[in-house]
Amino acid sequence: MVLTSAGQVFLVTSALFLGAAYWLGRRVSQRSQPGKGTSTLVVIILFTLIALFVPFTYWTGQALYALATKPSYSATVVGYTSELRDYEEKDSRDRTVRGQRLMHTAQVRFIGPDGVPLELSSTVASTEIPMEGAKLTVVYAPGDHAATELSPRTVGLWLGASVMLFILGYCLWATVWYALGRPMEGVQAFGMTFLFRVFLPGVSLLMALALGYVALKYFALGNPDGYPLWVACLCTLFTLALLPLLVTLFTRDKSERG
Repeated sequence: MVLTSAGQVFLVTSALFLGAAYWLGRRVSQRSQPGKGTSTLVVIILFTLIALFVPFTYWTGQALYALATKPSYSATVVGYTSELRDYEEKDSRDRTVRGQRLMHTAQVRFIGPDGVPLELSSTVASTEIPMEGAKLTVVYAPGDHAATELSPRTVGLWLGASVMLFILGYCLWATVWYALGRPMEGVQAFGMTFLFRVFLPGVSLLMALALGYVALKYFALGNPDGYPLWVACLCTLFTLALLPLLVTLFTRDKSERG
């Protein structure tokens, strides 16, 4: 059996990640518990962090770069394909539920860079059935096998992934700083500033805007998405519940100075 290039890359990067995790784990163990051996649990945790951070940072960067640099086109939905996909999630009682869900992928048509009409699959699959005739903005470069949808949900997905990767990167930076024996006051201050002045206010504001927009569409814009009344009421309730938190987070500096 001959390893493919992808298999070789996987083995080499896994060995490098494991070596880095072991070195960091040994230094962290020596600083936290002098005289004791390297903690296997610390090495496993660090290997997981590195194995998640490095490849996903590359893929997310590639995706955002493609969205920003590839030419965009106005496309029309001309059909869709459907397939059952496995899923696993937690229910309200924290029980694991497994099953299959029918997902739909839009087929879009647009005029390509050479003036030739192209018909490709979108990169977004959803439980909602795409409406034929709907207009989409896609990005495409010659050689692509699918048209990448350029929409708020696509950009939001990759920006959300970027925030998660930033948090992973911060954890790795703090670990490296600790392993090198450097003082941690600046790292801790940066983490607290990011958490209470950027992350929590930003996430809370996005949640309030998203939930409030659903309520606005139902009560003021004629409910174009056909949501039931209980969904609009629930979104309104959660939006109002987030307002005191938003006021507290965004006026925190003023109250501290006062």
